[in-house]
Amino acid sequence: MNKDYQQQLLLRQVGFSWRRALFFFIFHFSFFICVAADPIGGLLSRVLPHNGDAKKFEWSITSGEAQQFTLSCDGCKVRVIGSDPIAIATGINWYLQHYAGIDISWNSPTATLPSSLPACAGETHTASVPWRYYLNFCTYSYSMAFWGWERWQQELDWMALHGVNMPLAVAGMECVWKEVLEKGYGYTPEAVNTFVSGSAYYGWFFMNNLTAWGGPQPQSWYTQRRKLARQIFRRMTEFGMSPVVPGYVGMIPKEFLLQAKASQVAAWQPSDIVDSGSWCSFARPAFVNNTERLQEFAAKYYAAFNALYGDVCTPHHWAIDPFHEGGVPRGATDAKASVAGMWEALQAYDPKAVWVVQHWQENPTTLVTHTVPCGRLIILDLHGDQYADTSCSGHHTGFTPDHEGSSHDWVWGQVSNFGGNVGLFGRVDRLIDCFYAARNNKAENRLVGIGALPEGIENNAMLYDLLYALPWTNTDYTRATWIADYVKMRYGLGRFKFQDSSFKTLLSVWQRLASGIYNCPNDAQQGTTESVFLMRPSLTPGTVSSWANSTWYWDFADLRTALREMLSVSAAMKDNDNYRYDLVDITRQCLADYGKELLDELKIKNEKVKMEEFLGLILDQDRLLGTRRALRLGRWTEAARALGSSLAEKDLYEKNARMLLTTWGDRAQCENGGLHDYANREWQGLLAAYYYPRWKAFFANGCTSQQWFADYEWPFVNGTSLPYDTFKAAPDGDEIQIAQELYDKYLKQ
Repeated sequence: MNKDYQQQLLLRQVGFSWRRALFFFIFHFSFFICVAADPIGGLLSRVLPHNGDAKKFEWSITSGEAQQFTLSCDGCKVRVIGSDPIAIATGINWYLQHYAGIDISWNSPTATLPSSLPACAGETHTASVPWRYYLNFCTYSYSMAFWGWERWQQELDWMALHGVNMPLAVAGMECVWKEVLEKGYGYTPEAVNTFVSGSAYYGWFFMNNLTAWGGPQPQSWYTQRRKLARQIFRRMTEFGMSPVVPGYVGMIPKEFLLQAKASQVAAWQPSDIVDSGSWCSFARPAFVNNTERLQEFAAKYYAAFNALYGDVCTPHHWAIDPFHEGGVPRGATDAKASVAGMWEALQAYDPKAVWVVQHWQENPTTLVTHTVPCGRLIILDLHGDQYADTSCSGHHTGFTPDHEGSSHDWVWGQVSNFGGNVGLFGRVDRLIDCFYAARNNKAENRLVGIGALPEGIENNAMLYDLLYALPWTNTDYTRATWIADYVKMRYGLGRFKFQDSSFKTLLSVWQRLASGIYNCPNDAQQGTTESVFLMRPSLTPGTVSSWANSTWYWDFADLRTALREMLSVSAAMKDNDNYRYDLVDITRQCLADYGKELLDELKIKNEKVKMEEFLGLILDQDRLLGTRRALRLGRWTEAARALGSSLAEKDLYEKNARMLLTTWGDRAQCENGGLHDYANREWQGLLAAYYYPRWKAFFANGCTSQQWFADYEWPFVNGTSLPYDTFKAAPDGDEIQIAQELYDKYLKQ
């Protein structure tokens, strides 16, 4: 453990009084476990596992109210003094990025320090907002559904390094529902599974959109997820993060009174439960319409959370959005009283509770903002970059007994990714300019944080590096200054000895990207412009998923120039994994663009040779993406299967994995609900096995639409067209060689 770290952190928490120290020991023993675990030392050992690099850092906790770190290096040791573990981790990452040329990202979670440590004079950075929020309910399904502890450790380290101190924590919350239904109301395990969803669908279960779909879960699932959740909560607590945990939102099983033990629901009446309608053709859970019964259920819900996780996590931020994407249930007789009941029940369990709500579509309504007092509600503005927000654009007027109409606290946020779709996308200028504008007026608009709320992650890492750097900058970034810094950190200036000409070339590449495809001007667009390869076939290029509203807003020729420049430095950069990943991603985007141009030509003139070229292009794209493990369907399906303890369980999890990315649900949700291909992925395996057969059939049948769901999509989901356990995660082929080959074949002028 770092010298004096444990002692300083303890003294900061409890002061110098032995009585306070004794009280702290008795009632917060878990914190001592956290200190003993030495979270910073553990992080360094995982991120810098080679050559004793982890021991080249020294750190200590300092007193003070501000969240800040002071960083220095004499060429032998890097020293970080910080206000808390997250500030220290942020300082470590600042050194890695800005001095050592190391970018810890999803495709490169570990690194090696330069043989000679770059020196830096003492510099202090202070966070301009107290909270750095991370994650979306959907992320837990679209990206994290099948993660085990090893992958979660990487993500938690990434969060700490990027200064995240308010992450959404959803993993294992289905165990809370199992606990409250079984122990609170006498449910059988089988009855629990008629309500709790399958492994890939918890994001929408916790948002009250659906129940049961994707199940039934084996009992082994609950055992392993409870263990995983406890590991996650413990690590978050060690780092000093304040997780946002799902609170009780009034949902309840429709068959509750039939499946609960009669003696435990004797006070309930049928009118206490009302129907909540549907969401995208899924039946929503029911809603508790009696305030007294709602508070009863809520009390048991919070008691169940405490029983399962209270010894490893004491949260004070609670995610509560009772009317997400659908409004108040029609049968609810007094929705305002229901919201008040939720707030009272939460306060009864946690007197320090802060209600956290997403601003998405029309939420939060005034039912929430005029019930929860100012200072006890945080609104997550998901539209920050989409609509260039500099103040909270939601219904953010609040109410307190002596002050009506004041604004609630809010977090400036960006979603940036929908459905986990693959593609280059961002709004760099808005991200920089709008956050700084909001920050500069934070005293009046009550800005308290910045956050990333993507539906899917592990793509467009540059946006996240930028977003989480903004609260710590001493000099405001511009697009130009950020890109200059990013190229150095991404490709390792000081770590890899490449010529100045290579750096200038890579700088030109990213300047083109940042001014073009990473600067979407379309307010309505939700995430990347999807590849035409992933469409249900049509001769008219369009969006793949419903609600995307995307356009091809960038200059294709300029992006191809960026690719040509990228390829021109391959000899110098061949040993840099970040370069290899980015080369594949940019090549993928250019090939998708070319596919759109081919489709435009086919619309004008149906030529067989163009059809064959289009089909060949899909397979070549599949081959390119196969060079990267992160871009292979097999990585997703192997992770799903690894969670199963029997063949039946493995197949169930893979069915969830395939279904979410393709049909999303059954025919009703896929077709009438508009969910088909919402989570489309330009991944190796999906291209060749799922999207290619649709296009081949389309061309073979005179460019006519087919029975896509029945003949091509559902057979893929249930394993009849291609057996389960077919796809593999191991990469195949050389990225640079294949990228150059495909550039020469399709794009070279």
